Amino acid sequence: MESPLLKEIAAAKGKTVAQVALRWIYEQGSTFIVKSFNKERMRGNLQILGWELSPEDLERLKLQIPQKRGFAGEIYISEDGPYKSVDELWDGDA
Repeated sequence: MESPLLKEIAAAKGKTVAQVALRWIYEQGSTFIVKSFNKERMRGNLQILGWELSPEDLERLKLQIPQKRGFAGEIYISEDGPYKSVDELWDGDA
């Protein structure tokens, strides 16, 4: 939320930083979970539809904000199980 790039894109699009971040996740086809019970924030979260990030914005986000999994899945790795490594679990997309 403190990323200068997210702030820049949000200002250029007339959106909030949260809306840009949620839209970025949405456009990647990922699932996000919001935890707000604040009605204004909930309304804002729904306003990620009806607009898109430009290909340039997406490329800048991809290059400047490091990506990682919140959960790598190590608990599913076992010598006796179907997945012997994290790479195998994620089909090499670690």
